[in-house]
Amino acid sequence: MVTEGAHVTGTASRGQLDVYLHIGLTKTGTSHLQQVLWLSRERLAGAGVLVPGRSRQSQTMAVWDLMGRRPRGADQPEVAGSWQELVSAAMRWSGSQVVISEEFLANATPRQVRLAVRAFAPARVHVVVTVRDLGRVIGSVWQQNLAKGRTWSWSEFVGAVRDPENGPATAGVGFWLRQDLLRILDTWEVAVPRQLIHLVTVPPPGSPRHLLLERFAAATHLDLGALASNQPETNVSIGTAEAEMLRRLNLGLAGRLNERQYNHAVQKGVQSALRGRMSSPRIRLPAGELEWVTDRATTMVRALDSRGYEVTGDLRDLIPSAAVTSESRPDDVDDSELAEAALAALVELTKKYAQLWSRTRKKDRTSDAGVANRLASSARARGYRARIGALEAADRNRWMSRAVNAYLRRSWRSS
Repeated sequence: MVTEGAHVTGTASRGQLDVYLHIGLTKTGTSHLQQVLWLSRERLAGAGVLVPGRSRQSQTMAVWDLMGRRPRGADQPEVAGSWQELVSAAMRWSGSQVVISEEFLANATPRQVRLAVRAFAPARVHVVVTVRDLGRVIGSVWQQNLAKGRTWSWSEFVGAVRDPENGPATAGVGFWLRQDLLRILDTWEVAVPRQLIHLVTVPPPGSPRHLLLERFAAATHLDLGALASNQPETNVSIGTAEAEMLRRLNLGLAGRLNERQYNHAVQKGVQSALRGRMSSPRIRLPAGELEWVTDRATTMVRALDSRGYEVTGDLRDLIPSAAVTSESRPDDVDDSELAEAALAALVELTKKYAQLWSRTRKKDRTSDAGVANRLASSARARGYRARIGALEAADRNRWMSRAVNAYLRRSWRSS
């Protein structure tokens, strides 16, 4: 365990401290990178790099505190003061570097950016932005929003993203508030010099599995050998049938659950059951949408290139490829696919409910029967279980099946 006060000296006795703020964007591998950073804390600390926080959620709580976010239905008193706690841990660190990763920072206002950067003075603050091509991001964001209770169909969502003035603001405007890279960079440049902003492009499909981590490590000057790289993907996508089932469930719930209730019941219950299913197609950009998405991406890439940011990877990675498109639309789902997805979710929820009942049920009342009666009752129970076990075994074993049928015939003759 990393004790944040164990590597502490007075700030005057150390050299320049570099604080790297990884601000997202969302759906660019952030969850995987955060998991790797957290599991690598011990080794990174030995190399002079602090990943601050008492738990993996500490950085999220701190950013929520900075930006005033609270989940609906929860006060979460532990959020208050968590930003200052994170900053204090960073400023006590006697090593050379601090890494903080939370994609919600991409939503910061200019005032919040100034507050964040000023908090780490006199440290040198860097901003790291992971970026993925729009063709893959759009489908991932639609799925992410369905997993948070939204009810837009694919057509409603992609139409609003294409033209935010003619669709739900939560879909179109909400998408670009989190994915308009140029606007986000402009916001952070109010307090961070352009030369301290580092872009990391998410590699195209088919690239080596660890390439994103290698690029992130290079941009943040982390020793790749200190990172726990053999970690599974944390955000496994669901397919088109599962997404449509989730959307219809949200319609049925009609907002009756608050954010924490929804998280426990749907995200950790229903959605976790759906992630393991691979029978329905993955969510991909329809081929008919590729032209306008490519136009948007090309405009963005030209602007980024002209600004001269440090780029780890290749800006061409941000141009969508026809190879990641589909001839069908994500909401082209037939009833049989939908029924299979719903049944899978129902099975998993039934199991979880049974496990929850077992953990929380009251203890059975003890019997007042004497020892002899209890022993006789237990013997009868063992006999009953043995007979039921024999019948169940006969379903799997033909010799046992013959034996129980022979027993049944003898019973008929004797009666």
